[in-house]
Amino acid sequence: MGVTSKKKLTQYERLAGTLRDRIAAGTYARGDKLPSEMELMDESGLSRSTVRHALKVLVDEGLVRTERGPGAIFGDTPPHHQKKTVFFWIKKHLEGQGMKPTTRTVDSGFAKAAGSIAKFFDAAVGSKLVKLVRLRYLDDAPLCLETTYLPPSFETLIDRDINGSLYATLRQEFHRAPAQGHKTFEVCYASQNEAFLLNVERGQALILITDYVYDTDGRPLHVSKRIQRTDRAKYIEPIG
Repeated sequence: MGVTSKKKLTQYERLAGTLRDRIAAGTYARGDKLPSEMELMDESGLSRSTVRHALKVLVDEGLVRTERGPGAIFGDTPPHHQKKTVFFWIKKHLEGQGMKPTTRTVDSGFAKAAGSIAKFFDAAVGSKLVKLVRLRYLDDAPLCLETTYLPPSFETLIDRDINGSLYATLRQEFHRAPAQGHKTFEVCYASQNEAFLLNVERGQALILITDYVYDTDGRPLHVSKRIQRTDRAKYIEPIG
């Protein structure tokens, strides 16, 4: 397989990517103030406008907020959400590292609520949910197979190719945005269909990451089950 050259990043994209990496590595705790514009200018050698552009990218992604005086603050949310996960756009995060993420819609339709998914949505077992199945690529090679469950109010997404950011679609068309939630991690083994789509051997060990995500109003937004190749993933968890 040939090597795909990485997208050339602008200066503000590189700085935004650096700050994202620090956030992912736990350099900043939720509620911490990021370095000031002047400090980032001194560190990076970039202009004030470039630094501000980088910070605006992170604000638009929901990673940080800005205030007069304190500057940029990472994930400052109400106290009852302090221990929960902050979700942001994986596409932007990967692009910030110079990678080329793409998505292809594999299937969509209705599914019956069951188990932990029914419990999360407070839905009756067997009730109708919207189901989207999408294959994510990184630098044109399969990365993960993602199945997303949403309330039936999102049924207009069925039979559409959601090949860009699902979160952007939810924001723009439904005025719903992800805020908080939690993840679970477990080992799974590739079925015949999963092996075919992910270009791995049948029975190969994979990682199943399940996201339970609430919107900014605290309402259940979606459950996503992401089956990911273990040879193309790294998980970082802050300590403390």
